[in-house]
Amino acid sequence: MSDDCRENHSYRKIKRARDSTNGVDSISSLPDVILQHIFSLIPTKYAIRTSVLSKRWKHVWSETPSLDIDCYRYKPDSVYETIARRYSSPKITTFRLSISTTEAKPKQIDSLIEFAVSHSTEKLSLELRHAYAVAYRFPEVFFTSCSLKQLFVESGTIDTIPGHVTVSWRSLKTLSLRGCVLSDEACAKILSGSPLLECLTLFCDKLERLDLSECLMLKRLDVQCWEQELQIVAPRISFLSLTHSDESKCELADVSSLTEANVNIYCSRRLGFLYDDFGDPETGLADSLQVLILQTLEKLQSVEKLTLCGAFCLQILSLAVVCGVTFPMFKKMEALTLEMAIYPSIVPGVAKLLQNSPRLKTIKFETVDCKMLEETRLTNYLYWKGLETRQCWKPKDLDGSEPELMSSVMKFLLKKSGDDWYKVGSYTFSLNKNSELSFVTDLTQDWFFR
Repeated sequence: MSDDCRENHSYRKIKRARDSTNGVDSISSLPDVILQHIFSLIPTKYAIRTSVLSKRWKHVWSETPSLDIDCYRYKPDSVYETIARRYSSPKITTFRLSISTTEAKPKQIDSLIEFAVSHSTEKLSLELRHAYAVAYRFPEVFFTSCSLKQLFVESGTIDTIPGHVTVSWRSLKTLSLRGCVLSDEACAKILSGSPLLECLTLFCDKLERLDLSECLMLKRLDVQCWEQELQIVAPRISFLSLTHSDESKCELADVSSLTEANVNIYCSRRLGFLYDDFGDPETGLADSLQVLILQTLEKLQSVEKLTLCGAFCLQILSLAVVCGVTFPMFKKMEALTLEMAIYPSIVPGVAKLLQNSPRLKTIKFETVDCKMLEETRLTNYLYWKGLETRQCWKPKDLDGSEPELMSSVMKFLLKKSGDDWYKVGSYTFSLNKNSELSFVTDLTQDWFFR
């Protein structure tokens, strides 16, 4: 069901309840606070329309604690005039704005953001559509909202904050900037003005150094890099979600307090993965990818929980194992989750992860259909290196004396990697307090791949 259809359906349900049998108006008899809670769950344009139903309904929407404004097909000036003239609540709990930077003028967007700030909004969500075509820079008042506790921005440009402006997000605990242009200087200014920040999400361009050493309350960091190089200094965070491509580089300079990490290093380009140059020593591509991924894992040796996403990362780790590259130890890790497709070329990498995690109690496979390298490209690389290619994906150092958890997992992997097909789902191996092994399968989807 499309958003418009869903919204119209919600509006019709309100109207049907009002026009119920025997002329009983069950909705109108509800207290205003309940009606306003209902209005908080639907787009504000539909809440405003209820004002024409009767005198009873005329002003009910005007104190709705949450506003959801989408300026698609609506003139921003008209939207602003309506809420500025008729909205009467002094405080807004949640304010969501979706607006196009190509259809609205900067001053029109400014006025809506200033309206939210002037009403002490606690949760502000801004979706700036088409910002890639027309950049939008935020008004000064945006950086001085002391009431904000949660801020979510999708697109937007924060490459400069005027020198005379002091960021004052003293109540902010959650900050998410996705698809934004963010400079190092602006980022530093934002962090210094957000002393209570606990959760930070950055999917930003232009940022080169992220220094979180002075963020005393920050515990969770979610970062995605595209093509730039990024250095992260985050000595206090306990959770890290890191996503970047083979074309970017993310240096974990200090993540010494990490206990849980989610890593997704994905294949973003065709060059080298569909052609023979991947295995050509002159390009150095395969060697550099091994260094990239192993350096990342070395910084995660103290984690207790680790999630690796995608078969690509495991394939590169398998190459490193076959080539005899030194592999990091995970002496504290108790839980490992692998989101992947099960192919022969991931087996050595998984086996090494298990061997180097002596405290491992739970391993979970989330099987997904994901982008990966053609195995012929991997074997070509091994051929160039002068290594055996016929049995290269079969672990050579397993002798049957491994712990029960590892031996069971490896039997499962070796069998599944030889199958012609398998279902999407999850497979969990775990040890209980009595060191008894259990195996749980959850095939959540009906389709197959191979």
